[in-house]
Amino acid sequence: MADSILLGRAPRPTDGAQLAKRIRTLVIAAEPAGIACTSGIEAELDGADVVRLHLDLTGFVLAGEHDRDRARLEPQGATVAREPAVLRDLRVHADPMRVSGAEVTLEATLADVPFAWIETDNRELAVELGRPSAAQPLHGQARVSVPKEQLGRAVLGLAESALTERGISVSRLDIDVEATGPRELRLTLDGKVRKGLLGASVRGSASASIDDRMGVTLTDVHVDSGNPLVAAMLSAARGRIERFEGRRIDLASELPEGIRVDDVQVTVTDAVTIEARLA
Repeated sequence: MADSILLGRAPRPTDGAQLAKRIRTLVIAAEPAGIACTSGIEAELDGADVVRLHLDLTGFVLAGEHDRDRARLEPQGATVAREPAVLRDLRVHADPMRVSGAEVTLEATLADVPFAWIETDNRELAVELGRPSAAQPLHGQARVSVPKEQLGRAVLGLAESALTERGISVSRLDIDVEATGPRELRLTLDGKVRKGLLGASVRGSASASIDDRMGVTLTDVHVDSGNPLVAAMLSAARGRIERFEGRRIDLASELPEGIRVDDVQVTVTDAVTIEARLA
């Protein structure tokens, strides 16, 4: 993810209509060429602070890594001025949006999100998200739902940038999730990956349980490949993989300062739905 997001030319907007117009331009840049922007955007400013920003991203289509217009998403100049601010009320709705061909339903609210208006040496205006802290924590909740048969496509779309940076391409990723208890899941994946000249199918599975203190315990972790060379490499790394077996991962302690998840619920029906609340 970019450190800062381009919002046109400096100076910063002075009213909500100007800010909404600039965000619409950003949304268009993040969609594939030729897609009509249907997003609804409402904004209200109070000086540097954003009183409210409501985004209806229903129908939004997230462009693939190679289709996004980076020149219109990220500033090119060096920062020369920074003005701290707060986004007091952020609401995002999508029913659905499309991520890598998957229909993702999203409902999210966040309060008191720190950010900064920045100007660059070539008069660009951008926003830079701040780091929450114990003194200025994030508050809110989110609900994300993806049809089970489309889960692999959604995950692949979100992870595409990180995989590309490592020279890895994935032509197929199927993920299945089964609820085996109130807070217990069984995950299986089957994918086809390529790095350089080496291509292979990869299979994996694991069981996960989530306790009421935001701890996740993985059991029965398994990975394998149909490619003998990749299977041998995985076998050599199996010792590291098995270190996760039976290990409780304290998600609460792994989160950055200022972000505390009070509760997470995972529901599996025809769709996989994750609900989280920030304390």
